[in-house]
Amino acid sequence: MAEAKRQREIEEGGGEVEIIDEDKSEKKLSAEEIKLRNDKQRFADMLDNSISSGGDIEKGYYLTEEQENENADAVFRGVIRLYEGDPAPTAPFADLLNIENGEQIGKGGVTRLIPWEGSRSASSGDYLVVVTDPRPKSSELRTAMKRLSGAMSSDVLKKCLIINADTPGENRRFLKKTFIEESEKLRIMCDENLELMREYTALGEKRYSMTMFILREGRVAKIAREVEAEVLPTIVKNAIKSLN
Repeated sequence: MAEAKRQREIEEGGGEVEIIDEDKSEKKLSAEEIKLRNDKQRFADMLDNSISSGGDIEKGYYLTEEQENENADAVFRGVIRLYEGDPAPTAPFADLLNIENGEQIGKGGVTRLIPWEGSRSASSGDYLVVVTDPRPKSSELRTAMKRLSGAMSSDVLKKCLIINADTPGENRRFLKKTFIEESEKLRIMCDENLELMREYTALGEKRYSMTMFILREGRVAKIAREVEAEVLPTIVKNAIKSLN
């Protein structure tokens, strides 16, 4: 979250910027005023877009009305967390553990994983679906993984990444027990210390929960929080369809 905040501050001009008011005179805005202005604009944009993102999941929406209202309320109250359109930090991915060898994927792994960081398996404009859950041995996440694997095409599964708090060994045991050798396995990485999930504000608001992100061209393109296992495949499909 700190990295995303720094990137956003750089893009917003950092300290002071000059604007032209209705009388054509120059006026300086403080950093606090800039933040307030941007928060108001974000809230207005969210209201404008609410019709296209929140509603009945079965009718093509990727957020329920409750999720959309909660998000709008968080913006209005100034809750510090990642929102759609914010920069997507890539540095935290380097500390994720590969479940095969238990080692950090490092900068080289980030390059192979993140499309805009130079991945050879995807174009720079491609997307990455990230599903996180901070709960150890989460039965809800495991159910969601089974449903996702059975509902999505091979091409989409290759663009999905599951991040959980389990050890590499625990993840290997789960995969061996759950998926047959010939099946399309989901890509899983470990965030045992929850560092990436904290950076992405993906621990949950009132309780630990599952979160879905779609990252694209250096931005958080889509977010769905408090996701339930039963609807994860539909949410992912709808969110992908809603990408511009």
